[in-house]
Amino acid sequence: MERPVKTYTRRGWWHNRLSRLGLSWRRLRENIQSLLSHPLGLTGVILVAIFGSMVLAHPILMATVWPPRLYDPILGFDSTVMPHPTPPSWRHLLGTDGMGRDVLSQLLAGARTSFSVGFLSAIVAVTISTLVGGIAGYYDGALDAALMGIADVFVLLPAPVVLLVFGLLLRMEWPVVAVAYGVLAGLGTQAIVVKSHTLTIKAKPFIEAAIIAGGGKGHVIHRHILPGLLPLTIVHAVFTVVGAVLTESLLAFFSRTSYYLSWGMMIWVGQQTFRLFTIEGQWHAIASPAIAIMLFCSAFYLIGRALDDVINPRLRRR
Repeated sequence: MERPVKTYTRRGWWHNRLSRLGLSWRRLRENIQSLLSHPLGLTGVILVAIFGSMVLAHPILMATVWPPRLYDPILGFDSTVMPHPTPPSWRHLLGTDGMGRDVLSQLLAGARTSFSVGFLSAIVAVTISTLVGGIAGYYDGALDAALMGIADVFVLLPAPVVLLVFGLLLRMEWPVVAVAYGVLAGLGTQAIVVKSHTLTIKAKPFIEAAIIAGGGKGHVIHRHILPGLLPLTIVHAVFTVVGAVLTESLLAFFSRTSYYLSWGMMIWVGQQTFRLFTIEGQWHAIASPAIAIMLFCSAFYLIGRALDDVINPRLRRR
């Protein structure tokens, strides 16, 4: 009689897991549909899709259509079109910069840097803020006081200013910029907000019921606290992308980074050679990356605003 009981228990466990996955998938699908039906969210998703296609298109174009000697974003030079910079044309859709490099190729390559910095910063910030804020909210006493003391210190440290100061001492690669911004953002305001939200979830009746039913702290955190924090962390992640990309562009503009493929660096090169050419001759080399930064950050900001309306039940009822 023992073997059928084990089989039934195993089948019940798998049925429970599949039911949870099905419920999570339905909720995710409903949230995606709500996001796409939101005007701000739909606009942001379309813009992000455009920038994502730029990231995918650049290596394909370089391998199939564009000769590297003409369209390489760093070493390319077109000697058949002189003098440089040249305005937009059929050969160079966004023109060339003062060093003869194709602006569109640089713009497409720079999108990869922005995506990389934004997503890595979001992962780091959300992970740190969830751990620090969740632990401080669920556990009381000295641990809460110590973690929130650290968070209060980081609130007073604006990430762009701190990274600019560090940039005076050393030039940073984009992973360093992304991780540093994520740490500064995650240990600051985000951790405090997550702690506040954790306290709200902790006061819910189902948490007390789970504890009375015999659920340990690990079970309560895994089954109830973390799923309740998920909507908030998604919104934090989206807005972190905006701040990280703006900060990276600022550092690149002030030449505090050690890489070249960046929209901020494109603007820096343009302003460095600005005195050598008239504004009519190089407006496209500065305007293109500036507009790209604006639209990229606006896309994630719009998605964040839409997610706030979709995920927050109070705003949804309005």
